[in-house]
Amino acid sequence: MSVPGNHHLSSPVTSVISGRILTRANRLEQGQSVLEYYVVTAQGPVQVIVRDQPWLAFCHQQDALQLKRAVAQAGGQIKPLSLKSFQGQAVSALYSPSARAHRQVRRMATDMGIRLFEDDIRPEQRFLIERFVALDAEFSGYEVECLAGVRRFEAQRVRCASQDPGISLKAVSVDLECSMQGELYSIGFFGDVVPLVIMVGQAGEAKAAPSDCDIQWVSDEKALLEAIIAWFAAADPDIIIGWSIVGFDLSLLSRRAQHHGLALAIGRGGSELGWKVADKHRPETLDLPGRVVLDGIDWLKAAFFQFDSFSLQSVASALLGKGKAIDKVDDRGEEITRLFLEDKPALARYNLMDCQLVWEIFAHTHLFEFALERARLTGLELGRVGASVAAFTHLYLPHLHRQGYVAPAMGAVPGQDSPGGYVMDSLPGLYRNILVLDFKSLYPSIIRSFLIDPKGLIEGLQESEQDSVPGFRGARFSRKQPILPGIIATLAARREEAKRDDNAPLSQAIKIIMNSLYGVLGSSGCVFHDTRLASSITLRGHEIMRQTRAWIEELGYQVIYGDTDSTFVWLGDEAADADATGKMLVNRVNELWRDRLWQEWQLESFLELEYERHYRHFFMPTLRHSAEGSKKRYVGEYDDYGQSRIVFKGMEQVRSDWSPLAKRLQHELYRRLFAGEDMVAYIKDNIDALFKGDLDDELVFRKRLRRKLVDYSASAPHVKAARVLLESTGDPVWGQRGARIEYVMTIQGAEPLQLSRQPIDYEYYLEKQIRPIVDPVFSVLDINYSEMLGKQLLLI
Repeated sequence: MSVPGNHHLSSPVTSVISGRILTRANRLEQGQSVLEYYVVTAQGPVQVIVRDQPWLAFCHQQDALQLKRAVAQAGGQIKPLSLKSFQGQAVSALYSPSARAHRQVRRMATDMGIRLFEDDIRPEQRFLIERFVALDAEFSGYEVECLAGVRRFEAQRVRCASQDPGISLKAVSVDLECSMQGELYSIGFFGDVVPLVIMVGQAGEAKAAPSDCDIQWVSDEKALLEAIIAWFAAADPDIIIGWSIVGFDLSLLSRRAQHHGLALAIGRGGSELGWKVADKHRPETLDLPGRVVLDGIDWLKAAFFQFDSFSLQSVASALLGKGKAIDKVDDRGEEITRLFLEDKPALARYNLMDCQLVWEIFAHTHLFEFALERARLTGLELGRVGASVAAFTHLYLPHLHRQGYVAPAMGAVPGQDSPGGYVMDSLPGLYRNILVLDFKSLYPSIIRSFLIDPKGLIEGLQESEQDSVPGFRGARFSRKQPILPGIIATLAARREEAKRDDNAPLSQAIKIIMNSLYGVLGSSGCVFHDTRLASSITLRGHEIMRQTRAWIEELGYQVIYGDTDSTFVWLGDEAADADATGKMLVNRVNELWRDRLWQEWQLESFLELEYERHYRHFFMPTLRHSAEGSKKRYVGEYDDYGQSRIVFKGMEQVRSDWSPLAKRLQHELYRRLFAGEDMVAYIKDNIDALFKGDLDDELVFRKRLRRKLVDYSASAPHVKAARVLLESTGDPVWGQRGARIEYVMTIQGAEPLQLSRQPIDYEYYLEKQIRPIVDPVFSVLDINYSEMLGKQLLLI
């Protein structure tokens, strides 16, 4: 039954809809603040409206009287509650009818020196958080009149969907092509839609239509924007993906629409794309009702993928073994303009290929599934990347309220920083048969085993030492209904289930969330931050690592290094069965930890040491210009199903500020070291080739600007090269954050590759790129690098 507008019938028919929440917002409708959720159901998208959900904050009841007038002036009300703060004082709720009224109350409280609690949680989030609702929801209410073709539903209640609604979301990969000045040429669409390129031009301009996509021709840029708006209304995707899609594609669309005086109505129900902060075009400020936007770069980083470069060309080559449909990738701006003027079908093919590459990267890395699982686990909006503090709040807060507390205010418990992870002094050298033993999810396991919990800390400090669990820096934790250990237990169980089901995206999402919990407690940006919490995790980790080393050495093995949760054990050069020894060690250590936790504290141990890897050959270098062992730097070689694999940790091989020459030399040098092959002749041959100019192609450094050029004060080589590029070309792209700078070191210092005129400084590459690679290995082998180099240079 349809009920028109806000004119509700006296007895509307109550119904239930189940679906997946795409976007959340708090909007003004006819002067009233309402919650708006766009939900995809089996019957299509629905705009769900929830009324009568005020903005909420808490204060101590003793402060409520002072705030009574301010709240009344804002049109709100105050209500005493049975909840209490972490200071143990009773609190009252402050209800405000709108965002503006809420801000007014906050300002008045600040002026009065009154501390508010939970005043930064938006009502559209709180409505779901308090009901343990994340991605899939079941709303109870009744239908109202459609708006702009989208069904509307007035919800009175919501709960977590009892089962997966089994809804497939419709996704599209989008990519724009434009001139160097930002004028739009075309847009491509690929995915759960018919592949299409909309392009400025006329069919008669095409020499031959590309076989792999349709082209829709439009007369000019304004017509292109209008066609884009029409396409979104007709295709109606749930998810939009792309490469830098927010900061580039959607930002450019927004600016070009504004230039032509068009409302960029590409959201659901004809809603306009907007930005919560003017001129700040970032994912967190994007406002696109009813559609989720996923940026490929952001989500690969969120899933902990690592690449030397996150350019589409580089990532596609690494993951898919193919790249862009254009030959001049490094000069693609000029090439795109040439194709637009001379061969538009080829530009359409290139445009569509970029869309397809992004789509295939998402599919190959399971990023769609990863994003869904992350939202389902944390309660964060689908598409919101990062936000580990918000995720912690969503997970923790409803449990905290049900145990009678409100969250503390920001900065309520100042204190010293917590120590970092344990790092043992290493024993440098060249080894055979090194075992790596890792504690599985060490910090989450410590939290779970030792009952570390924000609420538990507050209660534990009121209990006797006999009734609580000791922490560090004066912390004690209550044994009664700890919240955080229970959350971790649930996540751990779900991860084991995901592993059994071969659900890699879910397993990865849970792992990342579990490992972020310590970081959140150690962050001053989290209201639950308390140095006693974070220190009780890290210092307990130090204790566990030191004791684990002692137990292993009591068993007759030498530990040469330890780092956070990993222990490196030397078995000796002639180890009989490394795998059997590794399994024996982890079983024994785990048994010892179970016994110790029960005997000392009557706690169940969830610490689990695992046998990670057997390195057949292993090299731990010294610190440069020192005999002391390095930390977080090593090279190891292991057998991977019959194939030799070399792992570099913290070495030049994995850093972006080293030349291709240095990386190649380092990899081959260690391969030869582990294989017992000649290294001196190899290095001599490369030095000879360097000074002959045969290796010039391997001397190019490639590094991105991490911020705008004007924000740099120091003159790092790539910054110097960027300034030369900007001054010489006048192209502002070289001054922007993210600009990829290619440069070589000449006798005049760093020069951009495009403008390099001075001779290359081969001595620089010898001393700053080759020697740091060779020195650690030669020193262990008692080879005098300087003597070898002196003889070699006489031959050049």
